[in-house]
Amino acid sequence: MRSSSSSSVLTSLLNARLRRPAVWIAFLAVAALSLTGCDLFGSNDDALPVDPDVVIGNSGPGVDAADGSLTLYNRANSTAAPYDIEVGFINSLALHDDRLFVVDNTGPASGRITTFGDDRLQPLGQFSNPRAPRRIAFSTENKGYVPNLSLFDDETFVPDTSTVSVLDLQNNSVTKQIDVGRSPEGIAVVSGKAFVANSADGTLSVLDTEADTATSTLSLEGCPSPKSVFVDGEDEVTVVCQGSADRSSEVLFLDPSAEQVVNRAELGAPVGSANATQSAYYSEEAEELYAVSGVETFGNSELPGTGEIFRVNTNTNTLDATLEVPQDDGLVNITAVGYDDVNQNLYVTRLPVGPDDGPDFEAKGAAIVLDREGNQVTRFETGIAPAHIIFLRDRQ
Repeated sequence: MRSSSSSSVLTSLLNARLRRPAVWIAFLAVAALSLTGCDLFGSNDDALPVDPDVVIGNSGPGVDAADGSLTLYNRANSTAAPYDIEVGFINSLALHDDRLFVVDNTGPASGRITTFGDDRLQPLGQFSNPRAPRRIAFSTENKGYVPNLSLFDDETFVPDTSTVSVLDLQNNSVTKQIDVGRSPEGIAVVSGKAFVANSADGTLSVLDTEADTATSTLSLEGCPSPKSVFVDGEDEVTVVCQGSADRSSEVLFLDPSAEQVVNRAELGAPVGSANATQSAYYSEEAEELYAVSGVETFGNSELPGTGEIFRVNTNTNTLDATLEVPQDDGLVNITAVGYDDVNQNLYVTRLPVGPDDGPDFEAKGAAIVLDREGNQVTRFETGIAPAHIIFLRDRQ
């Protein structure tokens, strides 16, 4: 697919008398854009199907399918539309410096970072990561960090230690890999440090963002499986602990300078996303953290989720409310959560019920919009296996 404007310019250049080297260079540049711009990134038309306020990243039917996509949603007219992009299994999305970052897996041990302009989703760049990336955080305008999925022992399925990739966002490249713990998940940057949750170790790796080295490893007592990491309005490092059948989930608050836990808030049922993607969301404007207990149908005694949503006030560091997602016989589990602090609505994504009464990861999902009391406002269709919710005004 080529845009009409690129095709017309290409035709004009072909009809011109190309006598000067500079004109040849212009011709080759435009030809390259017209031939590769859309094929590399997917949809590349000037007009989006809807003018989006909300973007949902859909993982697709599996890593091997390499068929991630976006769902665009306009709040004013409650209109949603699919938007195809050339990515693999989407793990997460992030907004930074007027760019939308899509973090995806292209295989069990490989991935990519793809960037778009956040106004019209125009493609800006794409580059490979040597491991399968999970999340992304930023220390400066053109520097980012990506925790990488651990490799697993083929027989014991025990995760190995992994790395965090250091990204040069100006040149679209990975400049270094820093050793961290096992199964790194969430990451957040504050006070010249990056805090990485090693979910299989129950620790945080602390990285110096100037030297790009690991400086310490923090043990998290009572938090055997840390997942998401955020920085709250008081610049505390906020860590969501998954919990288990025998231990309540909770949120830890750390002083980034002292690197010590200063407060904690107990939640309840284990926190988790049904497709291991976005199980928590932090709203800077509302100073609230939302976490979901979304794995309620897997029959895994270690993760007996309930379908609840926990709201934590990060100003007082307390659990403010526990909401329940309205029951729907056609939907199960929760895969992602986000809070729209403009309309004060909560968004969760869910999976359709499959033939075996479990979640169907190969069919289109649904986004449910709730008010602050947990009542359904509206719903709309997403792509296959919705994974991450983001609002286009958010910035890192």
